[in-house]
Amino acid sequence: MTEQRSLIVGFDLCDDYSQITCFSNKTMEPESICLNLDKTKYLIPTVLGVKKHSKDWIFGEDVIQNENTDTVEIIKGLLDKVEKNEETTVLGVKFGPITLLEKYLRKCLHLLKLYYPSNNILKIVITLKEVTKNLETGVYNALDNLGIGKDRAYVTSHMQSYQYYALSQSKDLWMNDIGLFDFDHIGLTYHQISINRKSHPYFVQMIEKDFSDVLNNKMLSDNTKTEQLSYTFDNIAKNVLHKQIVSTLYITGKGFEHNFADKVLRDLCVGRRVFKGQNLYAKGACYLAKERCGEHKLDDFLIASGEMITTTISLAGYFDAKGVEVILAKAATPWHEIDEKLDLLLDETEQVDISIKNVVSMSQTTYNILLDGLPNRPNKMTRVQVRLKFLNKSTAIITVKDLGFGEFYPSSNRIWEKEIILA
Repeated sequence: MTEQRSLIVGFDLCDDYSQITCFSNKTMEPESICLNLDKTKYLIPTVLGVKKHSKDWIFGEDVIQNENTDTVEIIKGLLDKVEKNEETTVLGVKFGPITLLEKYLRKCLHLLKLYYPSNNILKIVITLKEVTKNLETGVYNALDNLGIGKDRAYVTSHMQSYQYYALSQSKDLWMNDIGLFDFDHIGLTYHQISINRKSHPYFVQMIEKDFSDVLNNKMLSDNTKTEQLSYTFDNIAKNVLHKQIVSTLYITGKGFEHNFADKVLRDLCVGRRVFKGQNLYAKGACYLAKERCGEHKLDDFLIASGEMITTTISLAGYFDAKGVEVILAKAATPWHEIDEKLDLLLDETEQVDISIKNVVSMSQTTYNILLDGLPNRPNKMTRVQVRLKFLNKSTAIITVKDLGFGEFYPSSNRIWEKEIILA
């Protein structure tokens, strides 16, 4: 039987809880994969366990229910282990972090079979609070071990998922700026989406503020009085929304499951829409998965989340006797995904000109990389390779390598490198 790949999946993978959404062709929006029949439970504890007697692997709620017994070996901190490349000994056997993450993802994704027994994953986007190189590589490796390659998977951040969720809603919800209060296991943060409607496509930026030093999970654990928590949150909300035209607010994070914010949230509803829930990132990841399938494109927006560059980097050249601009990196691309190579044939020049355009300020700068020491060869007999990589969001590395020209003019193996700090 031919494998039917049709599921478009968003997976929010967090330190404490995870959750899954799947795009519904009936409602035409992401729907949460629930763990119970009455569809009220969809948060999956990010833990694994092994039953000591049978050696069976369990996960999520099954582990939590046995947390205070001596019948299960419990493994927590799966993402931290991947980040640190830390092995774990379970019942005398060592397991690598990728193996543990693979086991957890396998258990979670098997839940899809309860809803769609005859379908398989076409595209999955996994969203993390923050994307680091170790986590990104670890997630891709774990998925690859499950038979899901990079052609079917993508790793992104909570902030990009938030943007995709917010901008996939009806237009009246993003007519002005959009705000998000997130109270996770660390504390409270605020993220505001601003849309520059003077550009086309609309350029989307993010303002982020961290309030975890004044409102955090420890205060909830210490049973700080509801009145004090409410007062603190009220002051924060008034501060960030002062003189801001925010038409929609989203409220997420398990910290808001406590009732300290209820009155403040009712007040925030005056003049704006307020939505509270725990599945925003998972649904945003699902919308992004839909787009990466070539559907549901947000063509009107150029989205730049925390890890995305705000510049377009190109170089000028000729192709078929016509001047062309070759794009090496586009604005709104995650910096850690950029690794572009291009071969050029030099024509009466010994330099490579790199053009950088900032899509926010609309400023443009040209950097000239002089290929000093290049061997003396006839014109159009020198081929070079230009490579663009990023060290971080604001630091680009341009490398030019002399490739020579076949057997006639061997490569000198000379390499020129330029570091460019982006605004």
